[in-house]
Amino acid sequence: MNVGQPSSWNCDQTEGPKPEIEEHRIDVEISDRVKNWIGSVGNAKEGTPSQNPWPSIPKVPDQMLRGTTSSDFKKFYEPRVISLGPYHHGKPHLHSWENIKPLCAKEFLAASCQRIEDVYKKIERNIEKVRKCYDTNTTIKYDDETLAWMMLMDGCFILQFILSGGGGRDTKVLRKHQIRFVHEDLFLLENQLPFRVLRLILEGARITMMNDRIKEFINIGKPEGTSVSEMPLEKGAHLLDLLRSALLGSGRGGDKKMISKQQQPEQEKQELADDEQEKQEAYAHSCCCRRMKEFLSFQFLFPIHRFVQLSRKKESELNAAGIHFQPSGSSFLTDISFESHFFYGYLKLPYLFIDDFTKSKFLNLVAYEMCPDAPEDYEVTSFLCFLDSLIDHPDDVKELRSKKILYNSLGSDEEVARIFNEITDGLVYLDVCKGVEDDIQKHYNKRVNTWIAQALHDHFSSPWTIMAFIAAVFIILLTGVQTYFAIPGN
Repeated sequence: MNVGQPSSWNCDQTEGPKPEIEEHRIDVEISDRVKNWIGSVGNAKEGTPSQNPWPSIPKVPDQMLRGTTSSDFKKFYEPRVISLGPYHHGKPHLHSWENIKPLCAKEFLAASCQRIEDVYKKIERNIEKVRKCYDTNTTIKYDDETLAWMMLMDGCFILQFILSGGGGRDTKVLRKHQIRFVHEDLFLLENQLPFRVLRLILEGARITMMNDRIKEFINIGKPEGTSVSEMPLEKGAHLLDLLRSALLGSGRGGDKKMISKQQQPEQEKQELADDEQEKQEAYAHSCCCRRMKEFLSFQFLFPIHRFVQLSRKKESELNAAGIHFQPSGSSFLTDISFESHFFYGYLKLPYLFIDDFTKSKFLNLVAYEMCPDAPEDYEVTSFLCFLDSLIDHPDDVKELRSKKILYNSLGSDEEVARIFNEITDGLVYLDVCKGVEDDIQKHYNKRVNTWIAQALHDHFSSPWTIMAFIAAVFIILLTGVQTYFAIPGN
């Protein structure tokens, strides 16, 4: 590129009459510094960033931290007892637990019949890949040996914790009251180890069915009926990613109930394509406008969903419209469906167990989905927003509990409603559940069905309303008979 001349950067130049410029032109000499800036703009697309073969482990995105206090961050995103990886390594409140890691490493290496020197060498040979998994500003503080040793100690601790059944079996290191805290810390976004590190440690391990034990550990605390036996561990980036796969049912047979961005109806795809074509034709006359179009086209990657009219109605209003809730039969978050039967409709939702760990778990999963290298389906975020559209008051939680959809171990329906309202505060609702919502809207738009359902809800929803209805009909009949016989001649 010739720096003193106008550069097109592959723009189409349109010929036409040039406007006359009457004002005097002042020559400005461009300095070497500005020339470097101009050169960096011109070469911006020529280079491609190096791709690390190992998935990255990002920090919590800034947009998740807006409005978050320091105490909230420590409560939901920072480990409470054990640090894994470099992000929280060396913090004072976690220092005492560093002495536990060598004990766990000793137990695991003895159980797997491995020499610690051999395992360390395997990690150090891949230390550059490990380093690229984390934020550079954090790993720059550690040399290769320190970082490799950290991965070895943290990886052996994780595997030994899983080998002991996550506290389900006897362990010589951890006390019972510590096990719950460790389990929560293992699924924080900033407290992850690359799963490739765990696989390196397991390469020479003589432990039978270790993959099954990892799957069982991911499955701890989920309601009965959940299965992760087909979850592909080789595709997992880290434990939090594996937890997400288990919650969504990734790798299992059968079609998913929620419609993802790749499964949008053909009509909607065509509308987007037509809209895009119109924009291309409108902006093609100039390079600047075409660049602006490319920038604006990113809105199609993150479509903001327009709530259907019914999605803001809560359980009581849905029931009045003849829409009732049923458990879908599994705890996979993707098992959401709607069935319409004349004037009745059934919205099927997965089982969901609510405990003290629920808010932290979902906040970290949402933060992970917002990261650039995360899966692009946003299914956990969409499920939470969809559920939040159904839950506003404690009575909504009570209704879902009565249908055996929500299992509340917190003891307070108010607390459950508050948790989901806070998790989804500020999140952008996406189109992953659009197919289900469209089916609900179609059912709701059938006014005759809605009127019949409303009448049944008002007059036959309880024994008292049924008795009142029968009494009213009986009185009307008696009044009619009495009127008939009161007419002269009858």
